[in-house]
Amino acid sequence: MGANNQLTKLEKTVQRLREERQNKREIFNSIHDGIIVFKSSLTIQTINSPAKTLLQIDDDFHPEKCPLALYKNKKATISFKLDKWLNTIKETPSSESTEILVWYSDPTTLQTTPLLLSAKAMLNKKGRLKNVLLVIYDRTVHTQADEQKRLMLAAFESYNAQFISNEKGYIIKPNDSFIAISGLTKDVLKKMTLMEWIERQVFLKNDTVGLLKTLLEQRFWSSEVELHPTKETTFHAILSISMVADKEYNIEHYIVNIQNITDLKEAHRKIEHMAFYDGLTGLANRKLAIEYINSTIKNHRRHKSYSALLYINLDRFKSINDAFGRRTGDRFLIKIAKVLRGILREEDNIARVGGDEFVVVTQDRETNSEQATRNALKLANKISNALNHHFLVDELTLHSSVRIGVIIYPGENNDTAENILVKADLAVTKAKNIKKKYKVFIYDPVLSEEVKSCRQLESDLIHAYERGEIELHFQAQMGAGHELHGAETLARWKHPILGFVSPERFIRIAEESRQILKLGAWIMHQAFVQAKSWTVSRPNFNLAINISPIQFHDADFIETVIYIMIETKVNPQNITLELTEGILISDTESAVEKIARLAELGFKISIDDFGTGYSSLSYFQRLPIHELKIDKSFIARVPNSKEDVAIIESIVHLAKTKELLIVAEGIETQDQLEFIQQQATNIIIQGYFFSKPCPAREFEACFLQNKSNI
Repeated sequence: MGANNQLTKLEKTVQRLREERQNKREIFNSIHDGIIVFKSSLTIQTINSPAKTLLQIDDDFHPEKCPLALYKNKKATISFKLDKWLNTIKETPSSESTEILVWYSDPTTLQTTPLLLSAKAMLNKKGRLKNVLLVIYDRTVHTQADEQKRLMLAAFESYNAQFISNEKGYIIKPNDSFIAISGLTKDVLKKMTLMEWIERQVFLKNDTVGLLKTLLEQRFWSSEVELHPTKETTFHAILSISMVADKEYNIEHYIVNIQNITDLKEAHRKIEHMAFYDGLTGLANRKLAIEYINSTIKNHRRHKSYSALLYINLDRFKSINDAFGRRTGDRFLIKIAKVLRGILREEDNIARVGGDEFVVVTQDRETNSEQATRNALKLANKISNALNHHFLVDELTLHSSVRIGVIIYPGENNDTAENILVKADLAVTKAKNIKKKYKVFIYDPVLSEEVKSCRQLESDLIHAYERGEIELHFQAQMGAGHELHGAETLARWKHPILGFVSPERFIRIAEESRQILKLGAWIMHQAFVQAKSWTVSRPNFNLAINISPIQFHDADFIETVIYIMIETKVNPQNITLELTEGILISDTESAVEKIARLAELGFKISIDDFGTGYSSLSYFQRLPIHELKIDKSFIARVPNSKEDVAIIESIVHLAKTKELLIVAEGIETQDQLEFIQQQATNIIIQGYFFSKPCPAREFEACFLQNKSNI
């Protein structure tokens, strides 16, 4: 009986020990951190489940035989040798644990996990190594928290001004940017609540009641505000307030962020100014002028009233720019703008809509268009009087003269800012022809019909010479003894509906639309062919051809002339190219080079309409020209006009000095002929006195078949 009792007692003891061991194992495995007990040989004596999971190992793991994917850095570029580290701990036992943060890289996903390894050598009573204890801590949560903390700290210490208030609203943590922008010290701020600061330094678009209501309802409020740290200082900012509360809606903190947008607002202001204002004069530009006009149109239609638009053009600005340079031209424009500002009422709007063009949008609200017209004319005359003067610019005395187009609006129901500007511009064009002190023209609907007519002619002109509607006529040029010297080539257009269209009209249209480039080349080709034909039997015959300034200044002009010369095989010595004085005004150096090149090719160069231009006589000392052509406007009044007689005598004297041939055009009477022939014996005569322009066949019959005229 005693033996059985002892056996039963022993079984119970073994069972109890097993249970205790199992409990310890369960406790050991339930610990969140990984634990490994190594023998002195670094084989595993004991390991819990978290350690197996964290390192993805089993009971047979040996750090020397099974290297782990452990690294010293998160990027997994610097490896960590666990066996070497453990051997170091074995060799240098310490009463304190040794710790190191490493990163484990999952071989499958390559995702890294931060692990804190803590190891300690365990010694027996004799001080000999018994075991090595390794504790493995998963630092994922801690690392994420640290990163979040660093991010929040970086954000808080950013350029934006920020501060945190406690649940009562007192400022407890201001950053350096907020201290700087508010101008308040930390001590002052800590005694101040959020709302006290707002009332002291912030200008809100709405009251604080709306702010608090939004904050309580949505836990967030944001708006653009003005900050006034001092009376003299203003910042523009985006003020954002976040309310932090727990689940029971107990307020814990207020987080305040201030984004300074002062520079951004200033940049927007500058961009807007650039978009709507002229950078040189500071006046409104065309875009803003259109807004002014459209707004005014709506107001007038609503109130059934009228006002005026004045379109101002500076007559001689281009010649000022060309002669004295853009800098002088810009300063001249600035002076003009200043004068205009001084004339106009404060409510009137003024804009610069082109290089030398200004628009005035008056703010009259007359109930009838007649009174609006009288007011506009009064203002236009006032502007003309102020601008038709000499201005001192860069020690230069520059003369200003203007022409003004006036339109009273609203008129037609479809009037827009754009078509009102177009109509006013048409009136400016007409003002140029007014022979009065003040060149002011009021828009008439007939002008629009004229424009439509010009546009139709422009369209018809495109293929006119291809359809045979344009024909070359020739006017004789007679030398001494009434012998034929040559002829001038003149183009004539017989429109299938309108009949003959005056050369002045269709050449102007061709120049404005730049069709003159193709038309001029066609005329030159036809003239060269005709000259080639006539010089077979008349080797000394000379044919003059007018060259448009648009045509002359084209980049390919010289190449075009050479091509036509080669194709037609004309002798350039039988051709005189007539150029106007105006060619020299713009881009003088290029013009001189082109004229020299034409002369090198063998062409004779004539300056047409001499005496009517603005070019300096000094340029003629540099030009390889052969001929001066006296304009018919001077011939028409001789010998009765002393002024014209003096001009012609001066031109003849200049021509003799340079040994140039002289052509006098527009000779119609015996008196004119005798006067001109008294000036010099070698003057070439052209005009109705001898011949009107006529087609090639008629010219041949009248002049080339008559040997006495050779």
